[in-house]
Amino acid sequence: MYLKNNILLNLNQINTNNFDFLRVIFALTVAISHFIELSGVKTIQHLSPLFSTRLAIDGFFIISGFLIAKSYNKSSSIKDYIIRRIKRIVPAYTILIICCAIFLYFISSKDFQSYFINKQFWKYLIANLSFQNYIEPCLPGVFEKNNINAVNGALWTIKIEEAFYLILPVFYWLVNKKKWNIYFLTFIIYLSSIIFFNYFVHVDKYRIAKQLPGAMSFFVTGILLYNNFSIFIKLKHYLIVPCLIIFILEHFILNTQVLKPFSYGFMVFYLAYGFEFLNNFGKYGDFTYGIYIYHFPVIQTFVHFELYTKYNPLIIGILTFFVIILLSILSWKHIELPNLPESRRKRHENLLGKI
Repeated sequence: MYLKNNILLNLNQINTNNFDFLRVIFALTVAISHFIELSGVKTIQHLSPLFSTRLAIDGFFIISGFLIAKSYNKSSSIKDYIIRRIKRIVPAYTILIICCAIFLYFISSKDFQSYFINKQFWKYLIANLSFQNYIEPCLPGVFEKNNINAVNGALWTIKIEEAFYLILPVFYWLVNKKKWNIYFLTFIIYLSSIIFFNYFVHVDKYRIAKQLPGAMSFFVTGILLYNNFSIFIKLKHYLIVPCLIIFILEHFILNTQVLKPFSYGFMVFYLAYGFEFLNNFGKYGDFTYGIYIYHFPVIQTFVHFELYTKYNPLIIGILTFFVIILLSILSWKHIELPNLPESRRKRHENLLGKI
Protein backbone atom coordinates (compact mmCIF):
# COMPACT_ATOMS: atom_id res chain seq x y z
CA MET A 1 0.00 0.00 0.00
CA TYR A 2 1.09 3.62 -0.57
CA LEU A 3 1.72 4.40 3.08
CA LYS A 4 3.54 1.19 3.78
CA ASN A 5 5.72 1.45 0.68
CA ASN A 6 6.49 5.15 0.56
CA ILE A 7 6.32 6.67 4.04
CA LEU A 8 7.80 5.49 7.31
CA LEU A 9 5.26 6.40 9.98
CA ASN A 10 5.76 6.37 13.71
CA LEU A 11 2.45 4.76 14.69
CA ASN A 12 2.96 5.43 18.40
CA GLN A 13 3.43 9.10 17.61
CA ILE A 14 0.30 9.12 15.43
CA ASN A 15 -1.76 7.45 18.17
CA THR A 16 -0.61 9.96 20.80
CA ASN A 17 -2.72 13.00 20.00
CA ASN A 18 -5.42 15.39 21.16
CA PHE A 19 -8.14 14.41 18.69
CA ASP A 20 -10.42 13.24 21.52
CA PHE A 21 -10.18 16.69 23.11
CA LEU A 22 -10.78 18.50 19.80
CA ARG A 23 -13.79 16.36 18.93
CA VAL A 24 -15.39 17.08 22.30
CA ILE A 25 -14.82 20.81 21.75
CA PHE A 26 -16.35 20.61 18.27
CA ALA A 27 -19.33 18.56 19.50
CA LEU A 28 -20.01 20.94 22.39
CA THR A 29 -19.70 23.91 20.02
CA VAL A 30 -22.45 22.44 17.82
CA ALA A 31 -24.59 21.57 20.86
CA ILE A 32 -24.24 25.03 22.44
CA SER A 33 -24.96 26.73 19.10
CA HIS A 34 -28.14 24.69 18.70
CA PHE A 35 -29.06 25.36 22.34
CA ILE A 36 -28.82 29.11 21.74
CA GLU A 37 -30.86 28.86 18.52
CA LEU A 38 -33.55 26.42 19.66
CA SER A 39 -34.09 27.59 23.24
CA GLY A 40 -34.90 31.13 22.16
CA VAL A 41 -33.50 32.55 25.41
CA LYS A 42 -33.01 36.22 24.52
CA THR A 43 -30.24 36.91 27.02
CA ILE A 44 -27.86 34.50 25.29
CA GLN A 45 -28.61 35.24 21.62
CA HIS A 46 -25.64 37.63 21.41
CA LEU A 47 -23.33 34.68 22.15
CA SER A 48 -24.27 32.88 18.94
CA PRO A 49 -21.30 34.20 16.86
CA LEU A 50 -18.90 32.67 19.40
CA PHE A 51 -20.05 29.14 18.55
CA SER A 52 -19.58 28.42 14.86
CA THR A 53 -21.21 25.15 13.80
CA ARG A 54 -19.61 25.60 10.39
CA LEU A 55 -16.05 25.54 11.79
CA ALA A 56 -16.90 22.73 14.21
CA ILE A 57 -18.32 20.50 11.48
CA ASP A 58 -15.44 21.30 9.12
CA GLY A 59 -13.13 20.33 11.99
CA PHE A 60 -14.95 17.02 12.30
CA PHE A 61 -14.50 16.39 8.58
CA ILE A 62 -10.74 17.08 8.80
CA ILE A 63 -10.32 14.73 11.75
CA SER A 64 -12.44 12.12 9.96
CA GLY A 65 -10.16 12.25 6.92
CA PHE A 66 -7.12 11.69 9.14
CA LEU A 67 -8.54 8.99 11.41
CA ILE A 68 -10.47 7.10 8.73
CA ALA A 69 -7.34 6.94 6.57
CA LYS A 70 -5.54 5.56 9.62
CA SER A 71 -8.34 3.04 10.22
CA TYR A 72 -8.30 1.95 6.58
CA ASN A 73 -4.54 1.40 6.55
CA LYS A 74 -4.71 -0.59 9.79
CA SER A 75 -7.55 -2.80 8.55
CA SER A 76 -6.70 -6.27 7.32
CA SER A 77 -9.15 -6.01 4.40
CA ILE A 78 -11.87 -3.80 2.96
CA LYS A 79 -14.41 -6.06 4.67
CA ASP A 80 -12.68 -5.50 8.01
CA TYR A 81 -12.59 -1.75 7.36
CA ILE A 82 -16.32 -1.59 6.51
CA ILE A 83 -17.29 -3.66 9.54
CA ARG A 84 -15.25 -1.34 11.77
CA ARG A 85 -17.00 1.72 10.33
CA ILE A 86 -20.47 0.18 10.63
CA LYS A 87 -19.91 -0.83 14.25
CA ARG A 88 -18.70 2.64 15.16
CA ILE A 89 -21.60 4.59 13.67
CA VAL A 90 -24.66 2.41 13.15
CA PRO A 91 -25.58 0.88 16.57
CA ALA A 92 -25.99 4.14 18.53
CA TYR A 93 -27.49 5.89 15.52
CA THR A 94 -30.09 3.15 14.95
CA ILE A 95 -31.10 3.06 18.61
CA LEU A 96 -31.46 6.86 18.60
CA ILE A 97 -33.75 6.89 15.54
CA ILE A 98 -35.95 4.06 16.82
CA CYS A 99 -36.20 5.52 20.34
CA CYS A 100 -37.15 8.95 18.98
CA ALA A 101 -39.76 7.40 16.69
CA ILE A 102 -41.34 5.41 19.52
CA PHE A 103 -41.02 7.58 22.62
CA LEU A 104 -41.77 10.96 21.05
CA TYR A 105 -45.28 9.61 20.49
CA PHE A 106 -45.92 10.53 24.14
CA ILE A 107 -45.52 14.24 23.39
CA SER A 108 -47.18 14.13 19.97
CA SER A 109 -50.51 15.86 19.38
CA LYS A 110 -51.67 12.77 17.46
CA ASP A 111 -53.45 9.77 18.96
CA PHE A 112 -51.93 6.27 18.78
CA GLN A 113 -53.41 5.31 15.41
CA SER A 114 -52.87 8.72 13.81
CA TYR A 115 -49.23 8.58 14.89
CA PHE A 116 -48.07 5.04 14.19
CA ILE A 117 -50.21 4.45 11.09
CA ASN A 118 -49.27 7.84 9.70
CA LYS A 119 -47.28 7.80 6.45
CA GLN A 120 -45.00 10.49 7.88
CA PHE A 121 -43.99 8.18 10.76
CA TRP A 122 -42.84 5.42 8.43
CA LYS A 123 -41.24 7.89 6.05
CA TYR A 124 -39.28 9.33 8.96
CA LEU A 125 -38.21 5.88 10.13
CA ILE A 126 -37.10 4.65 6.70
CA ALA A 127 -35.44 7.90 5.66
CA ASN A 128 -33.49 8.32 8.89
CA LEU A 129 -32.44 4.69 9.22
CA SER A 130 -30.98 4.99 5.72
CA PHE A 131 -29.14 8.21 6.72
CA GLN A 132 -31.39 10.39 4.54
CA ASN A 133 -32.66 12.69 7.29
CA TYR A 134 -33.46 15.49 4.83
CA ILE A 135 -36.24 13.41 3.21
CA GLU A 136 -38.33 13.47 6.40
CA PRO A 137 -36.87 15.18 9.48
CA CYS A 138 -40.19 15.41 11.36
CA LEU A 139 -42.57 13.06 13.18
CA PRO A 140 -46.40 13.42 13.21
CA GLY A 141 -47.52 16.04 15.72
CA VAL A 142 -44.09 16.27 17.37
CA PHE A 143 -42.54 19.65 18.20
CA GLU A 144 -45.31 21.44 16.28
CA LYS A 145 -45.08 24.54 18.48
CA ASN A 146 -41.28 24.72 18.45
CA ASN A 147 -39.63 27.24 16.14
CA ILE A 148 -38.07 24.29 14.30
CA ASN A 149 -40.10 21.10 13.94
CA ALA A 150 -37.23 18.77 13.04
CA VAL A 151 -36.54 15.97 15.51
CA ASN A 152 -32.80 16.05 14.97
CA GLY A 153 -31.35 18.73 12.72
CA ALA A 154 -27.78 17.62 13.46
CA LEU A 155 -28.01 14.35 11.55
CA TRP A 156 -27.41 15.80 8.08
CA THR A 157 -23.65 15.29 8.51
CA ILE A 158 -23.96 11.55 9.19
CA LYS A 159 -24.73 10.74 5.56
CA ILE A 160 -21.64 12.72 4.57
CA GLU A 161 -19.54 10.71 7.02
CA GLU A 162 -20.95 7.51 5.55
CA ALA A 163 -20.09 8.75 2.05
CA PHE A 164 -16.54 9.49 3.24
CA TYR A 165 -16.24 5.89 4.43
CA LEU A 166 -17.18 4.62 0.97
CA ILE A 167 -15.04 7.11 -0.94
CA LEU A 168 -11.81 6.33 0.92
CA PRO A 169 -11.34 2.75 -0.41
CA VAL A 170 -11.89 4.09 -3.93
CA PHE A 171 -9.25 6.76 -3.28
CA TYR A 172 -6.66 4.19 -2.22
CA TRP A 173 -7.71 1.78 -4.98
CA LEU A 174 -6.91 4.47 -7.56
CA VAL A 175 -3.56 5.12 -5.87
CA ASN A 176 -2.48 1.54 -5.13
CA LYS A 177 -4.04 -0.44 -7.99
CA LYS A 178 -4.40 2.06 -10.80
CA LYS A 179 -1.16 3.86 -9.89
CA TRP A 180 -2.65 7.35 -9.84
CA ASN A 181 -0.32 9.89 -8.34
CA ILE A 182 -1.64 10.49 -4.83
CA TYR A 183 -0.88 14.23 -4.91
CA PHE A 184 -2.53 14.68 -8.30
CA LEU A 185 -5.64 12.83 -7.10
CA THR A 186 -5.72 14.84 -3.88
CA PHE A 187 -5.40 18.09 -5.82
CA ILE A 188 -8.21 17.16 -8.25
CA ILE A 189 -10.58 16.25 -5.41
CA TYR A 190 -9.67 19.38 -3.47
CA LEU A 191 -10.07 21.67 -6.50
CA SER A 192 -13.40 20.10 -7.53
CA SER A 193 -14.70 20.52 -4.00
CA ILE A 194 -13.64 24.18 -3.86
CA ILE A 195 -15.28 24.96 -7.23
CA PHE A 196 -18.51 23.23 -6.19
CA PHE A 197 -18.64 24.99 -2.82
CA ASN A 198 -17.89 28.48 -4.12
CA TYR A 199 -20.33 28.20 -7.01
CA PHE A 200 -23.30 27.35 -4.81
CA VAL A 201 -22.33 29.96 -2.23
CA HIS A 202 -22.18 32.48 -5.09
CA VAL A 203 -25.75 31.60 -6.16
CA ASP A 204 -26.88 31.82 -2.51
CA LYS A 205 -27.41 28.08 -2.00
CA TYR A 206 -25.21 27.35 0.98
CA ARG A 207 -27.39 24.40 2.02
CA ILE A 208 -26.24 22.68 -1.18
CA ALA A 209 -22.68 24.01 -1.03
CA LYS A 210 -21.97 22.35 2.34
CA GLN A 211 -23.00 18.91 1.06
CA LEU A 212 -20.84 16.61 -1.05
CA PRO A 213 -18.63 17.27 -2.88
CA GLY A 214 -18.39 20.68 -1.17
CA ALA A 215 -17.22 19.07 2.09
CA MET A 216 -14.57 16.91 0.40
CA SER A 217 -11.84 19.57 0.58
CA PHE A 218 -11.76 19.21 4.39
CA PHE A 219 -11.88 15.42 4.32
CA VAL A 220 -9.11 15.10 1.72
CA THR A 221 -7.01 17.56 3.74
CA GLY A 222 -7.21 15.11 6.64
CA ILE A 223 -6.09 12.29 4.34
CA LEU A 224 -3.19 14.42 3.06
CA LEU A 225 -2.07 15.18 6.61
CA TYR A 226 -2.11 11.48 7.49
CA ASN A 227 -0.33 10.35 4.33
CA ASN A 228 2.43 12.89 4.98
CA PHE A 229 2.45 12.75 8.75
CA SER A 230 6.24 12.58 9.11
CA ILE A 231 6.71 15.65 6.94
CA PHE A 232 4.03 17.81 8.53
CA ILE A 233 5.01 16.89 12.08
CA LYS A 234 8.55 18.15 11.36
CA LEU A 235 7.32 21.36 9.72
CA LYS A 236 4.45 22.13 12.11
CA HIS A 237 6.11 25.10 13.81
CA TYR A 238 7.10 26.64 10.46
CA LEU A 239 3.69 26.21 8.80
CA ILE A 240 1.37 27.23 11.61
CA VAL A 241 1.82 31.03 11.29
CA PRO A 242 1.25 31.15 7.47
CA CYS A 243 -1.79 28.89 7.92
CA LEU A 244 -3.20 31.13 10.66
CA ILE A 245 -2.79 34.19 8.43
CA ILE A 246 -4.47 32.49 5.46
CA PHE A 247 -7.32 31.24 7.63
CA ILE A 248 -7.98 34.63 9.25
CA LEU A 249 -7.83 36.34 5.85
CA GLU A 250 -10.26 33.95 4.16
CA HIS A 251 -12.65 33.24 7.02
CA PHE A 252 -12.98 36.63 8.70
CA ILE A 253 -12.10 39.16 5.99
CA LEU A 254 -12.70 37.79 2.50
CA ASN A 255 -15.31 35.16 3.43
CA THR A 256 -13.90 32.81 0.80
CA GLN A 257 -12.92 29.16 0.71
CA VAL A 258 -9.87 28.45 -1.42
CA LEU A 259 -6.92 27.63 0.81
CA LYS A 260 -8.98 27.71 3.99
CA PRO A 261 -9.64 23.94 4.14
CA PHE A 262 -5.93 23.21 4.13
CA SER A 263 -4.97 26.09 6.45
CA TYR A 264 -7.72 25.20 8.92
CA GLY A 265 -6.84 21.52 8.56
CA PHE A 266 -3.24 22.21 9.49
CA MET A 267 -4.39 24.29 12.47
CA VAL A 268 -6.41 21.29 13.68
CA PHE A 269 -3.39 19.04 13.05
CA TYR A 270 -1.15 21.43 15.00
CA LEU A 271 -3.52 21.47 17.98
CA ALA A 272 -3.77 17.67 17.85
CA TYR A 273 0.00 17.25 18.10
CA GLY A 274 1.04 20.40 19.93
CA PHE A 275 -0.11 20.09 23.54
CA GLU A 276 1.01 16.91 25.26
CA PHE A 277 -0.97 17.51 28.48
CA LEU A 278 -4.19 16.88 26.51
CA ASN A 279 -3.01 13.53 25.09
CA ASN A 280 -5.01 11.43 27.56
CA PHE A 281 -8.18 13.51 27.46
CA GLY A 282 -10.23 10.55 26.24
CA LYS A 283 -9.16 8.20 29.03
CA TYR A 284 -12.68 8.07 30.48
CA GLY A 285 -14.26 7.47 27.08
CA ASP A 286 -15.14 9.07 23.77
CA PHE A 287 -18.45 10.84 24.39
CA THR A 288 -18.21 12.97 21.25
CA TYR A 289 -20.53 10.96 19.04
CA GLY A 290 -23.16 10.77 21.76
CA ILE A 291 -23.06 14.51 22.41
CA TYR A 292 -23.43 15.14 18.70
CA ILE A 293 -26.36 12.82 17.94
CA TYR A 294 -28.35 13.19 21.18
CA HIS A 295 -28.21 16.92 21.91
CA PHE A 296 -30.77 18.14 19.35
CA PRO A 297 -33.81 16.02 20.38
CA VAL A 298 -33.02 16.66 24.08
CA ILE A 299 -33.05 20.43 23.56
CA GLN A 300 -36.19 20.17 21.41
CA THR A 301 -37.95 18.23 24.17
CA PHE A 302 -37.04 20.88 26.76
CA VAL A 303 -38.36 23.55 24.38
CA HIS A 304 -41.59 21.57 23.87
CA PHE A 305 -42.32 21.66 27.60
CA GLU A 306 -41.46 25.39 27.67
CA LEU A 307 -38.91 24.80 30.42
CA TYR A 308 -36.67 27.65 29.26
CA THR A 309 -39.50 30.18 29.65
CA LYS A 310 -41.17 28.77 32.78
CA TYR A 311 -38.02 28.43 34.85
CA ASN A 312 -34.57 29.96 35.22
CA PRO A 313 -32.98 29.38 31.78
CA LEU A 314 -29.48 29.07 33.28
CA ILE A 315 -30.52 26.23 35.58
CA ILE A 316 -32.51 24.53 32.83
CA GLY A 317 -29.59 24.98 30.44
CA ILE A 318 -27.27 23.23 32.91
CA LEU A 319 -29.87 20.46 33.31
CA THR A 320 -30.10 20.15 29.53
CA PHE A 321 -26.39 19.51 29.14
CA PHE A 322 -26.38 17.19 32.15
CA VAL A 323 -28.96 15.03 30.36
CA ILE A 324 -27.03 15.20 27.06
CA ILE A 325 -23.73 14.18 28.69
CA LEU A 326 -25.43 11.46 30.76
CA LEU A 327 -26.95 9.96 27.60
CA SER A 328 -23.56 10.21 25.89
CA ILE A 329 -21.81 8.37 28.74
CA LEU A 330 -24.44 5.62 28.79
CA SER A 331 -24.24 5.34 25.00
CA TRP A 332 -20.45 5.04 25.10
CA LYS A 333 -20.37 2.41 27.84
CA HIS A 334 -23.27 0.24 26.72
CA ILE A 335 -23.55 0.72 22.93
CA GLU A 336 -20.41 2.20 21.37
CA LEU A 337 -17.53 0.69 23.37
CA PRO A 338 -18.76 -2.94 23.14
CA ASN A 339 -18.85 -2.60 19.34
CA LEU A 340 -15.31 -1.25 18.96
CA PRO A 341 -12.49 -3.48 17.67
CA GLU A 342 -10.48 -5.25 20.35
CA SER A 343 -7.42 -3.05 19.65
CA ARG A 344 -9.48 0.10 20.27
CA ARG A 345 -10.95 -1.29 23.47
CA LYS A 346 -7.46 -2.21 24.71
CA ARG A 347 -6.25 1.32 23.94
CA HIS A 348 -9.08 2.68 26.07
CA GLU A 349 -8.22 0.24 28.87
CA ASN A 350 -4.57 1.33 28.72
CA LEU A 351 -5.59 4.97 29.04
CA LEU A 352 -7.76 4.13 32.05
CA GLY A 353 -4.79 2.33 33.57
CA LYS A 354 -2.82 5.61 33.53
CA ILE A 355 -5.30 7.37 35.80
